[in-house]
Order: sequence, then structure tokens, then C-alpha cells
Amino acid sequence: MRFHSFLLLGLIAGGIQAQSPALNVPQIVTSASAEVDLKPDRAALSFTVESRAGTAARAGAESARKQRAVLDTLRAMGISPDQMTTTSIDISPEYVYPGQNQPPRVSGYVARNSVRVEVLKIDQTGALIDAALSKEASGVGSLDFSSSKEAEGRRQALELAVGKAKAEAESMARAAGVTFGTLIELIAQPQYVQPIYRNMAFKSAMAQSSADATPVSPGQLKISATVSGRWSFTPR
Repeated sequence: MRFHSFLLLGLIAGGIQAQSPALNVPQIVTSASAEVDLKPDRAALSFTVESRAGTAARAGAESARKQRAVLDTLRAMGISPDQMTTTSIDISPEYVYPGQNQPPRVSGYVARNSVRVEVLKIDQTGALIDAALSKEASGVGSLDFSSSKEAEGRRQALELAVGKAKAEAESMARAAGVTFGTLIELIAQPQYVQPIYRNMAFKSAMAQSSADATPVSPGQLKISATVSGRWSFTPR
């Protein structure tokens, strides 16, 4: 675990804003940020199948057959239907261009079918990729990682940020020769989670020449929090 901080420090005299009586007392204002690293335990990735045929119907039927084979394989590996979502189905014509001012003509049709898979056991990720590719998936799309403990990480980051902001306020009071007072206001900024993405660049099944499972390294997920606080102070 580690954290970074930035400080926006100042001694603010009373009478800045008249809306609240608390703002009419001398104040110390600080802001601080903290960052917590979490080990991802979830993953999400997408598989695409692609088929070509002379008609749209045949291309679509072949794509559906391949996708069923992929989904059946994933289910056999413990992936439930709730973890799989079809994200796109596309069937479109392909053209040839004869040239010499001749109009293009349809040479066939290509069908693509993509499904997104939520992986609840992150150690399965590499094996799922290999299994899908072995069942005629034509590629793997983006892969991203997350953690089921993001809310806990957010709370840890907030505690660190508040502690840092308060410590800086106390230091300012000592340096200014005043008595540190009570908390007037404490505000947390919106949550920010730095996601981890891995672009698989539509990895081809042709690249699977090794019997070893595809290695997957999730790295660290970063959870950050920023707070600002106001404390009163009195002359000694």
C-alpha cells in the first residue's frame, strides 16, 4: 500500500462568506490525496467469431454455430450464462471492385458475433482465452481487470487522505503559533479508480502454437481519494 499527496494550504480569516456562521471564524484549510493499490481478482474480456459465405443467411448461421461452440466450452469450464453477454452481431456484404469505371459488386457476406465474459476467478483468464480460440473464436478483444474490494480500497484511501489533511493542518497551526481547533467541514471528491486495460489486439488462434496457457499478468489496480477540510484556530 502506498499513497501520494498534494497540499493546498492556507490560513483564512473570518468573514469570507456570510452564508454560514462557521465560515466567520478563522480557519485552516487543507487538501490531500491518497492512493491505494489493490490486487485485481476479476477480469472481463470479449471473444469474436467471424464467418464468410455466399449469402447473409449462411454467413449468419455459420457464425452462430461457432459462437455456440465457444459458449458451450466456456460453460463447461464453469462460466455461468449470467457471466456472458452478447455485445454485437453484425452481418454485412463484402465487395470486389472490377475497376475501369465498373461498379462494385457483392462477392459474399461476412458475419461477426461478439460476446463479453465476466471472469470471477482471475486465474482462469488464460485458460478461457485458449479454450475459446480452440473452438473457432477468431479473436480476443480488450481485456480489463477489476477488484471486488474496490469499496474497501476507497475507504482506506479516504482514511489516509483525511489523516494527511489533518496532519498538515496541525503542522500549519504550530508553525503559525495558533491553537488548532475543531473540524468545520470535510469534503470528499468523487471516486476515481484507475482501470487496468490490456489490448489483446484480436489475438489470432493461429498464434496458439504452444501447449502452454496464455500468460495473463493483471498488475495492480489503483484507487485514489481526495479530501478537503476546514479547521478552526484561535490565537494563543
